[in-house]
Amino acid sequence: MRVSFQQEDWKNIIYRGLENQQIDFKAAQDWNKIGRRGRAKFARHAMALANTLGGYIVIGVGEDASGNPVLYTGMTEIQSSSFDPSSVGQTINRYADPAVEFDLVRPEVDHKQYVVLVVYPFANLPHVCVDTYSAELQRGAFYIRTPDARSRVSDRASELHGMIQRALRNQRQILGRMLRGILYEDRQNTEPEAHDIFLQVLQESREHAQKYFGSTIFRNQAMFEGFFCLQETISDLSVGACRQLIEGLQAPSIQDFPWPHLNRLEYSMFAANTSIRSVATPKEGDSPCFYWEFHSNGAFYCAVRLPASENKIDASILLQLSYISVELMGQLFTNAGHGQKLLTLRIQLNNVMKRQLVSEKDSNNENYICQIPEIIVRKNRSAGDLEGGAAAGTAIQLFQEICERFNATLNESECRELVQMIQRKQQDGEIYIPHD
Repeated sequence: MRVSFQQEDWKNIIYRGLENQQIDFKAAQDWNKIGRRGRAKFARHAMALANTLGGYIVIGVGEDASGNPVLYTGMTEIQSSSFDPSSVGQTINRYADPAVEFDLVRPEVDHKQYVVLVVYPFANLPHVCVDTYSAELQRGAFYIRTPDARSRVSDRASELHGMIQRALRNQRQILGRMLRGILYEDRQNTEPEAHDIFLQVLQESREHAQKYFGSTIFRNQAMFEGFFCLQETISDLSVGACRQLIEGLQAPSIQDFPWPHLNRLEYSMFAANTSIRSVATPKEGDSPCFYWEFHSNGAFYCAVRLPASENKIDASILLQLSYISVELMGQLFTNAGHGQKLLTLRIQLNNVMKRQLVSEKDSNNENYICQIPEIIVRKNRSAGDLEGGAAAGTAIQLFQEICERFNATLNESECRELVQMIQRKQQDGEIYIPHD
């Protein structure tokens, strides 16, 4: 989503129906009555959006009982006028260095007035918080906006490295535009980089998954997410070709994802404008257990709701999901004719803070506790290598990194025993979708 206040129709933003990496919703309120804590929250969200992709803070939309921002109350004239641009700007930029660039607009949608802070991504340097307030703001912190709509401190080297890379890329683009303006009078625009395209695709797929699962489940239950793509976009795939590739998967097939025996589920696969999607729901329940989407530009996304009773996550389930995901991706991209190209494998576990990793061998070890809210692991491997037999080893490497985030160390022989157990159970038809 490109950030702009020149919106022809604000309905697309205000009626989004869920928060994401670029949109934050607030219930109707008066800026003069929310106190210093409330204003500090606005500053945190503004810095986080600006340090990530930019975005919108929409005031006048409340949450329903499920946590979805779908109560379109709008704002009174007094509430709307209380958000004076100079006052809001002074407060936000009291905490931010450099100053956050934003516009404040008051769109009227369906005869109701809203306030929207349009926050632009940083141009040269990321924004650092220069003052502390209670638990809301920390001096010296760089805030970022995560895909699950949280505005938190960037506490990982990879996240800080990403901000530095964006700053360098922005400066290169500014210099490039200057040179093109001098040499070519800006007669042509550059194509967006594949990284930026895939980042947008990931955000859109997460939004679709969140709508199916519901905001409350997506933000609170343990979730397995996978995102798989090449280093460059594929330009020659139609939606029909995507379907043929998905349906052509064999041993394992797409019906084996995430668990065999999908006859236990209400399962559907359908075409969208630029992708093929699938969602499955247990027949005895009404909450989806998984969602996947294969895009015509070559990106594959999946989300699986993990059974985590008593805050425990089964290690064999995580390994099984890693294994079948990697195996399917090797087959999918090889069949698409890209077996020699490098494939990025990204696995993320969400909402795992204080959850325990358990296994049949070591089910009572209380030391295997995760102390971070989400886990992200990545590997690069060619699709042909995965198709040729490297899937198990690559899945084991990803799984071992996941275990490390739970403070658990599993050697390769222990992981291979788990793989062999999963393979035997698959062949015997013993593995099926677990329930909470």
